[in-house]
Amino acid sequence: MNKEIREDYLVTFENLYTAFKNTGFENPLDIALEKAQEKIEKRYGEITSDDLESLALEAFSIYGEINVRKATTIRSKVNVPWFKGTHPTYSYFWPRYEKYLKQIKKWPVETVESINDTTNEILKSIGNPKSDQSFDKRGLVLGYVQSGKTANFTGLINKAFDVGYKLVIVLAGMHNDLRSQTQLRLEREVVGTVNTITGEKHGVAQVRTGGTQIETWTTVQDDISTNNTIGIKNLDKPILLVVKKQKDVLPKLIDILRNSIRLSEMSPPVLIIDDEADQASVDASGKPADDPSRINHLIRELLSLFEQKSYVGYTATPFANLLIKANANHSEIGKDLYPKDFVIALPKPRGYCGPDEYFNTTGYLEDNKPMYIRYLKPKDIEVLDKIRTKDDADLFIEVPDSMKEAIYSFLISVAIRNLREQIGEHNSMLIHTSRLTDIQNSMYGVIKEFYKRLSNDLIYNYKSEYLDILKELYEEDFLQVQRNTKSSQQFTEFSWEEVYKQIKVVAGKIEVMEINGESEDVLEYDKYKENGLYVIAIGGNKLSRGLTLEGLTISYYYRSSSMYDTLMQMGRWFGFRNGYMDLCRIFTSEEIAENFEYLAGVMSELRKEFEIFAQNEDMTPEDYAIKMLKHKSMTVTSPAKMGTAESPIIYSGTMQQTRSFEKNQEFYVNNMDATVELVNSIEDFAVENYRTKYHISRDVPSHIVVDFLKKYKTISSARIVNSKKIADYIIQMNNKQFLEKFNIAIVDITEATLKSQKAINNGINKWNVNLGKLHIESAVIRSIDQNKSKGTGVIDIGAIVAANQEFIDIENRTKDKITNLALRANQNPLLLIYPLHPGVSAFKKLNINFNQNLVPIGLAFSFPEITEVPDLDNDSNNRVIQQGNYIYNNTVGKENK
Repeated sequence: MNKEIREDYLVTFENLYTAFKNTGFENPLDIALEKAQEKIEKRYGEITSDDLESLALEAFSIYGEINVRKATTIRSKVNVPWFKGTHPTYSYFWPRYEKYLKQIKKWPVETVESINDTTNEILKSIGNPKSDQSFDKRGLVLGYVQSGKTANFTGLINKAFDVGYKLVIVLAGMHNDLRSQTQLRLEREVVGTVNTITGEKHGVAQVRTGGTQIETWTTVQDDISTNNTIGIKNLDKPILLVVKKQKDVLPKLIDILRNSIRLSEMSPPVLIIDDEADQASVDASGKPADDPSRINHLIRELLSLFEQKSYVGYTATPFANLLIKANANHSEIGKDLYPKDFVIALPKPRGYCGPDEYFNTTGYLEDNKPMYIRYLKPKDIEVLDKIRTKDDADLFIEVPDSMKEAIYSFLISVAIRNLREQIGEHNSMLIHTSRLTDIQNSMYGVIKEFYKRLSNDLIYNYKSEYLDILKELYEEDFLQVQRNTKSSQQFTEFSWEEVYKQIKVVAGKIEVMEINGESEDVLEYDKYKENGLYVIAIGGNKLSRGLTLEGLTISYYYRSSSMYDTLMQMGRWFGFRNGYMDLCRIFTSEEIAENFEYLAGVMSELRKEFEIFAQNEDMTPEDYAIKMLKHKSMTVTSPAKMGTAESPIIYSGTMQQTRSFEKNQEFYVNNMDATVELVNSIEDFAVENYRTKYHISRDVPSHIVVDFLKKYKTISSARIVNSKKIADYIIQMNNKQFLEKFNIAIVDITEATLKSQKAINNGINKWNVNLGKLHIESAVIRSIDQNKSKGTGVIDIGAIVAANQEFIDIENRTKDKITNLALRANQNPLLLIYPLHPGVSAFKKLNINFNQNLVPIGLAFSFPEITEVPDLDNDSNNRVIQQGNYIYNNTVGKENK
């Protein structure tokens, strides 16, 4: 077939398909195929049926088989969508943005179609701007941290202008950097800019100009003020504003709009998009409904100016928003910002690297990740712990060893990306240890001086003392992780010589910057779009929410939080890492890593609960109560936003497992002796064979398990999987007539693992174990060639529990975890005991004489969920109450008061 005909056909088809789709045609794909054929035949005359079929199949393969991930929606019964099957016509702004994403930014068709689909879902849930009726819509869009929420609300804004909204206000965080970043993005991707001197076009202007012009009352440099809006009183035109959520900014906006409405004698339909809607917007006063906090009051006052208003909050951490007083109503400024009309969960984008990619969120062996986490050394933590106030800033006099390793890792990651032909891309490293600018400034000076010495030595000294350090880090760390990373891309393994040459190239290009309100440094990635910005960014709050660090690979993070939403938003390392996920590292403490891993489970649980609710058509935002897992030492959000106290450790409905072990022989001897004593105290075991062999005893009195846990030792730093705390929990539950009997399973040989190629390559053979009166055919093999304990004083072998192994004692178990959890609720708790193979990498390095009578012993528990015993006295007047292992909003579904 003629190449010209093929290319012409595909362009014609795409233009027709987009046009029919954006004007609301039903079956736009079929119509476009038919019309494209007609046009091609008219231009080129007779074309064979085989060629026409081939063209149609190619077009269909691009657009007809797109698996668009759908949003999940819960909508109020009274909030009837103002369009259903077909959407209104998008005549200018959305088609231009859509084409820009596909042709200029080269985004995958699937990604753009997902934005199209989800923004239609949001648009139908807010008010119809052409209606002659007033409306007041409040909704929430739940995304993922650093997952493209801005692209989504940019699409929504474009469609909003197309369908008749006159005024769009974006509340863009608390800081100038984030507001400016958002303003620049929207000027390019909604407004479209043209340089008046050179005529150079930017953003969507490259696709099309000449349509309706959007007026902007804010600029990249300036937030809203009376100066840049003098004389602008006409509200009957599309207007875009991007403003900060600050108490000195919002009153100016309210005054300008109030005067404009009064002078123009019209109230335009307004769409207010609240980016990071859980930050500052939620009433955190802790006071009665008639005295909300300042920012919350101002946003509600802003909404009260308009007759037709839609408020859409975007966030990845909805904890505070879902705990807003649903029935709060102020006499002057109206209802609170609770999403009374709709809540929409965006689908997880393909290629997104979030908590699930960095952490083991299932707890199962199969979900062990390559080691992206590097634990800070105890002596480094000791140094950082001393630097807590601005008076301590001068104590930072030397770069800690773990921070040096992070900087070395950054050099290697940049070099490898360049070798992978990712030259010209941005590369960033984050150092975040304090919110105080004095401390950041002190660190900046010391780190900059260290990096200057390091880079000069690497560039000019071919016998540099750093070469051996970098070589070992590359070969023992980066190459090992690359080999263990599952990816659709197969990366070349470069020699150390190749990497070293590239390190010398990039070392002089890396800048050290201090990013805070006191520094003049700015992350202006746009200025370096041709060659890429290579930067080590040292900061705090400015880097903790909203602001995107382009090409972030290495994060040095030591700033904990006791709140879910704050901690998750500080995870700037989440996002899209196409082609370099294996190069990413997070340097942090064990405690913070554990909190992030737990939080990943919280978010997963929250979305599952949401999807279950959404399947029930009768469920609405007014009467559902999203459950949120209660962490042992963290709160869901700030106490002012939720009004409940913290609770003690609760193991109800959880699976707990030991994955870390000490390095001294006494630790292993003690635990082996404790386990032998336990085994010998149990009357009998039944052998059960599945793919793995088990020795199972049922209905063992709980006091035997408690006595065992009092003798068995977990690592000294264990906070959650702590043998003494678990024993205390069992005793507390026993006092309330719960957990009185246990099932105990000793895990034995898995033939398939023993015969696997990896076991053979690493010389792993059968290892008999004498466990008291039980003979174990072979110790359990875990983490054959992965030592996940870099930088710690303990052995970390990752998860030891295989998928659904925690339900091995349940006779009618299924492959579905949720079903099995429900079955566990009516069963005994399970204690799993793992005699672990000492021949794997992590244990082999210890100078311990492991033998048939001494092996590492790992434990796991599967606890039934106990909902009958509340952990707090539930007060029906509380906004947030706790039930079992969850908290939920107690004000949804109640009359407004």
